[in-house]
Amino acid sequence: MRFRSTIFALAATAWSGSAERAWAIAGCDAFSAALRTEASDMQVEFGRAVVVSRTRSDSNVFDVTTKVDVDATLSCRGDEFLRFEARIGEPANARTNTNFERFQTAALKAALGWDAGKSRGVLRGMTADAREYLAASRERGDVYVAGKTEEHQPGGVNLGLMATGSDRTFVIVGPAGE
Repeated sequence: MRFRSTIFALAATAWSGSAERAWAIAGCDAFSAALRTEASDMQVEFGRAVVVSRTRSDSNVFDVTTKVDVDATLSCRGDEFLRFEARIGEPANARTNTNFERFQTAALKAALGWDAGKSRGVLRGMTADAREYLAASRERGDVYVAGKTEEHQPGGVNLGLMATGSDRTFVIVGPAGE
């Protein structure tokens, strides 16, 4: 009888588990180290940002610079990952677009542990959607011409991509960053 209840418990656990892995987001120290490693050819550097605000915040903000045309910002609370934003100016040449895609892929691998194939697939879809929404925004004559798309991942992690005529921004928001 005990053997049957053990089998039942294992089956129930397997059945109730989601088919998709609930990705845990890395802590800030692990993310920083992994991003430096994944994008080592881009010479990623983290510097403490100066933030001017009327409100008091317990978060730490870091400017992320590279030797290519990609810049970023990382926000943390202690070692807790809050938000990561990578940006490029538009219009961008082919080299900058390639570097931006590589940097985004490295960031997803560092934050979520995704492989390059999964990262590139998600990013290509988001980029296509943002471009389509940007084109529609231009056609409508919106006051603020922009294209934005987002993906919601297990574990409370959100991804976003915004495109305007002057820049493109990729965002990873951790569960504590909302």
